[in-house]
Amino acid sequence: MRFSNTSNMLRLSIGLAVLPLAAALVGRSATNTSNSHCSRTCMSNIVTQILDSMVAHDPYAVPMAPTYKATENSHPAAIGMMTSWRTIAKAGPPSLLAIDTTNGTAYFALDVSEGNDATEAVLRGRIKVVHQKISELELFINRYRGDHGFSFSAAELPTNYEALMSPPANRTKASRATLEALSESLFATSSNFSVTVGDNCQFTELGWKVVDPGTNGTGSTTPLDCTWPSDHPTDTNARVGLVIDEELGFVVTSGTIQGTVYPYGNISAFIPNAMTSAQEAQEVWIKEMEALGTIPLLSPTGATGDTLEVLQYYNGELQSMQINVYLSGPDMTSPWL
Repeated sequence: MRFSNTSNMLRLSIGLAVLPLAAALVGRSATNTSNSHCSRTCMSNIVTQILDSMVAHDPYAVPMAPTYKATENSHPAAIGMMTSWRTIAKAGPPSLLAIDTTNGTAYFALDVSEGNDATEAVLRGRIKVVHQKISELELFINRYRGDHGFSFSAAELPTNYEALMSPPANRTKASRATLEALSESLFATSSNFSVTVGDNCQFTELGWKVVDPGTNGTGSTTPLDCTWPSDHPTDTNARVGLVIDEELGFVVTSGTIQGTVYPYGNISAFIPNAMTSAQEAQEVWIKEMEALGTIPLLSPTGATGDTLEVLQYYNGELQSMQINVYLSGPDMTSPWL
């Protein structure tokens, strides 16, 4: 996701929004007692079953609950009608796997191959398990940069996420309450939770360590650092605490962000509408390029970013930030609300 022709504006891509804390706690307490029969190993095995069934093109091998909710790229469908079970020909173990045994949820991400095409895609998913059956399945498959809005690398994803799955053994783990507060602050209009960013915090978008090449190709080639800005997109209906992995420090939160896809050099970038200064800067650049008439430019077009953002937090600091977005038409909302 790129937010302007400057590094600082791009870093503002982390959005923050929060559901009322009381409602969030009610939602958590309602699920705590129903998922005690699925350990981390149990949850990992269910994710493996999903991936194996995709490669086998057999959606009916997945242990689904008698009634379940499921979406693929933000649209609802029975798993037997989903594209992933028809096209994915190769899928290894997840490169990133976050497991929440308290809520019976998990998040996974990996590179996959479809059909005979050697070009790889990024598959992301969230599940909720009740009595060892999947009651919720949320999938996204990003095939190239346009699905996301700017950056993408299925090839680099495994290497970049490997370090996240093996944090230091002597780390200080965050409490569940701290991780919940982090999730609740992510898309918030205001929050009292203070975030310290670690010196080696990894900032990725769809598997890629983010580098801002600049609209004119004169930007840096050095990966950008994580930041926790005060100016950011918000979502008062954000889904907080979807997955809270107390062992590895992962937090998964979802926000739905309205924005505009702008030309960015000879490609394009998604800029949230809340970030008016970034959009204004891009409008200035567009006028300059239109006057030159040297390259074709995409007309600015409204879009919605459906996100599953992943943070990692331990030693009292933010250690990694993943901005995972799937773009759809303007003024859309999440089917999970």
